[in-house]
Amino acid sequence: MAWEAEALKLLITPPEGGTREAAALCQSVTWGGSYDQAARTLDFPLLVCPEDKRLPTVDCPPGSRVQFYRGERLLFDGFVFSRQRDTLSNTVEVSCADRGLYLKRNQGAYRFRGQTPEGITGRVAADFGLTVGSLARTGTAISRNFPGVSLYQIIQTAYTQASAATGGRYMVRFRGEALEVIEKKQGERTLALRPGSNLISLTATDSVESLVNRVRILSRDGTAKGSPVEDGASIARYGLFQQMVTERSGKDAAAEARKLLEDNAPAQKITAQVRGNPALIAGECAVLQEPVTGLYGLCWIDSDTHTWKGGVYTTKLVLNFRNLMDEAEAGKLPDA
Repeated sequence: MAWEAEALKLLITPPEGGTREAAALCQSVTWGGSYDQAARTLDFPLLVCPEDKRLPTVDCPPGSRVQFYRGERLLFDGFVFSRQRDTLSNTVEVSCADRGLYLKRNQGAYRFRGQTPEGITGRVAADFGLTVGSLARTGTAISRNFPGVSLYQIIQTAYTQASAATGGRYMVRFRGEALEVIEKKQGERTLALRPGSNLISLTATDSVESLVNRVRILSRDGTAKGSPVEDGASIARYGLFQQMVTERSGKDAAAEARKLLEDNAPAQKITAQVRGNPALIAGECAVLQEPVTGLYGLCWIDSDTHTWKGGVYTTKLVLNFRNLMDEAEAGKLPDA
């Protein structure tokens, strides 16, 4: 009854065809993703019992297409990439990934001159037969050679280059069959997470394990140049943690140094368990209001895990007060 109330649909289409509905054969479904992984995943145990002739048989070999709906909303559209059967169990453990897996597992060789990241993404997608949806517009011209680089690294490198100019943070993902690149920013309908409403529990961890509070800039011959870029208050509080940045053609070393400080500042990892909501996925943001820990403010969702089990739908989130981007630097400059 609970599954019916949720109106979940799990459609499985084997390579040879013949779509079957399988939600009634699953005790649980887990759907998730992360800001630094192009592919979202879907996992479920599929009930099988050859001896029980009343039980429908649903075959789902690797390569089967899987679509997962909540009501009329399509949450996942991808393919089975692995399944596992244990003779002591009456279920097959099925693991699926969406088309982001093709970006990770395919390589290409390109030479781009004065192309925008959105143009580069469109070209790569067209060459590999991928449908293109909405692409974040940067207007930034990129020139770079990519000799045998994964498609994800090509796209993410182009947007990383643009990020240095625009200040935006970009993320690659699929919506249904369509490849899209979003700019991670606050939307008009940002959700609030608060106890008594949708926040079930929260754990917060403070850490300086990756701290960098001083960056020295080196010339190409290894000589230190000018004054270091540093956070004096952090040095006084935690001690000195220094790294080096070497000047490179086409790169702003001072900007790199500032970004290194920003990305390696004292970190706070927040894990929240909330009432299930499919709008809470990696790349989106939420306003956290938690009086016990005193955590208030705009948070970015680094990763999400949505679970439907026993008629209960919950979402686990890893939150961050910093807006992170999966930065890449694949390929070479044209004159390298």
